[in-house]
Amino acid sequence: MIRALNTTDAERMAEIHAQSFHKGWDDADMWAHIQKDLCFGFGRPLQGFIIISAAADQAEILTIATDPAERRRGIARSLLEIAETELVDNGVDTLFLEVAEDNKAAISFYQGVAFEPIGRRPGYYKRELGRVAAITYRKRLAANDRVG
Repeated sequence: MIRALNTTDAERMAEIHAQSFHKGWDDADMWAHIQKDLCFGFGRPLQGFIIISAAADQAEILTIATDPAERRRGIARSLLEIAETELVDNGVDTLFLEVAEDNKAAISFYQGVAFEPIGRRPGYYKRELGRVAAITYRKRLAANDRVG
């Protein structure tokens, strides 16, 4: 079940994010995103979520995370699909994201859902053993095909 998230989800979002990324976002970060960005979650209790920032006809995936125990079940794909539908319905035609170049699972996922690499930011992510580049991706959404 996919649903819009609210501030009561912030703590669980932070837990999932901390299990998914090198440097997780805390409850306050999640609360702030829920207040201003497009946030969808999967399940009760929450098993995964996506946060997207949109402006005019463009949007950016700020993060997408799935509870490690629930991965490889299509949760991220379902979240992305509902988010893309919502974005297209609101006139967004281009979706962007960035991913650490050492995150092979995420890169494979994004390429499998038609994102194309468009750039590289050297040394963007800080790691314990140094820095890792970010790869930027773009996806053209169905809004491009709409006729006024």
